[in-house]
Formats: sequence, C-alpha cells, structure tokens
Amino acid sequence: MRAVTVDPSTLYCLGTSTDPVTVAGALRAHPVRVEPVAPGTPLGHRMVALAAHDLTDDELAETSSMTRGSWVHLVSSGPNYPHIPTLARNNLVTRSARAYAPSLSEYVITQHVLHCATDPIDDAPKPFHRRNALVVGYGAFGRTIAETLAGLGARVTVVRPRCRTAHPFGSVAATPLEHLPNRFAHLMVVALPGIPEVVNFVDDALLRRLRLDGHLINPARSSPVDCDALLRWLADGAGRLTSDVETDDRAELLRPWIDKGRVTLTPHTAWRPWDGDPLYHRDWAAIYATGTFDRSTMRQQSLRIDPQQIAVDYLIP
Repeated sequence: MRAVTVDPSTLYCLGTSTDPVTVAGALRAHPVRVEPVAPGTPLGHRMVALAAHDLTDDELAETSSMTRGSWVHLVSSGPNYPHIPTLARNNLVTRSARAYAPSLSEYVITQHVLHCATDPIDDAPKPFHRRNALVVGYGAFGRTIAETLAGLGARVTVVRPRCRTAHPFGSVAATPLEHLPNRFAHLMVVALPGIPEVVNFVDDALLRRLRLDGHLINPARSSPVDCDALLRWLADGAGRLTSDVETDDRAELLRPWIDKGRVTLTPHTAWRPWDGDPLYHRDWAAIYATGTFDRSTMRQQSLRIDPQQIAVDYLIP
C-alpha cells in the first residue's frame, strides 16, 4: 500500500459499530469532526472508519468501488472481509490490531473461570496457577493474553505460526512444534486472524498438545481451527470448546456437543468491552499521530499518512 494525503478535518463512520458520538468524545484532542454516513455516500474528506462486519456484501462492494486515495481504518482486527483487498489497492487500509486485545483477553479469562467453575467444588483447580497454557499466535492479542495468563500464574507457551515454533513465554528459546509434549496444555487460546495463511492451522497435531479434558478458547474467527480435527478432539475425551465466531455450518456440526454442554458458542461478544465503547479510536489515534501535516496549506488541511511510518500490526497482511 502507498501513502495517501487526506483532509484531516472529518472522519466518516460507516457501520453501526462505529458509534460516532462516543468516538467524537474520545477524539476531542484532535481537530476532527466525526460524521456518520451511509454506504454509497460520496466522501469528500477521505478519512473513513469502516465497520465492515456491519455492512452487507453489496454495501462493501459499493464502498470499495467509490473510495479512492483515502485512509480507511477497519473497526476490527481481522482483515478478511469481502472487497477489502480491492479497497486496499486504491487506499491505505489499516486495522485495529491493539485496541481490542484487552477485551479479547478479558473474554478468555472470564470464559476459562466459568469453565473451571463447572467442575465439582472439591476437585476444582485454580483456573490459572501453575496450569499450562498454549497461546497460538503472537500478534497484539497473543502478546496481551500471554502476558495476562503469565501474570495470573500460568505457565505459558507461545506458538508462532510463521516459523512453526513454540516459545516459553519470556524466553528466547525456540522449540519445533513437533517437539512439544502431547497433552501437556490445560488451556489453548487461539489468537490468530482469519486469513488464508493460517486456515486450519490448529490441526490434529496441535490439538494433541491439549489435554483431552482441556479447554480450547477461540475468541476470533473459526477458520484457523480445523473443524474435523476439533470434532475428533471432542470425541476422544471430555474437553470443552468456547468459541465466539462460528459459521452456521460449523455450529450445526458442533450441535451434539453443544447439547451435551461441552461446547459454548457466544454471540460475537469477545471484542466488546463492558461499557460498549467501540475502542477502535485508540488505534486510529495512534496511526493519526504518525501522519505529517503539510504546513504550507491553510490551517494544516493536508495530512500525509505513510504505511512506512505505521506499526506493521496495524496494516492488513
């Protein structure tokens, strides 16, 4: 993606999750007017907060076809929405890689405490103290949940998908995935985006590292978890799954385990904080701060946003 120069006076909000009133309050320190608009509206100022998950495929297609030379910030950490690749060819597209990490981590902690509370009280272990946790992925969310779990006393191992290695949290030592011991993890957290490179990454081999009575938590997209391998893991033991984003087809395959209380599907709540704050404005403001104003223009009405100046995890892969 290339750098873009935009008029920084107006941030357009597309999609109901953008909550322009809340964002306007959070951006008081910036001279930016926050304006909700409908898909298809001509955009004159070229800064856009796009809640792609709120828009239909047709609305995203229309937005993509009409948007040129703009800075488009996805109100999501996941870039895998229809027409986003097309949008990225003609615009600078960024995403909320960090702002939602604390909420996703809070979801994991809450769900695992609830999971442990279902055990008979005499046998109920401490949810995290000296328990083995496997965090699959080490982006903004993976780092945050690994730090949180370690702070609660868990022994955390981080899996890095690109190099297919595992690292004890806080250590530089690397272990090939195939050298991880079988059934050692009490908890596995999927911290992967729904992108083609990691589809079905959590497969039979990786699930063999999770105890048969363990807990698998996926607060993000379902595609990184191989559905057939997941069903085999459920069938082989007494483990439980908590997942926040499942397709209708996968949910139907999981129905027998849902009925047995072994699978919990939540209604896409992991990213939401308790107060409903859309949060993306934190990442947007961090990216905005990397921009350079053209001081030759009256009132600095020209802002250059350069992907070379933006942290990599804010860019779409």
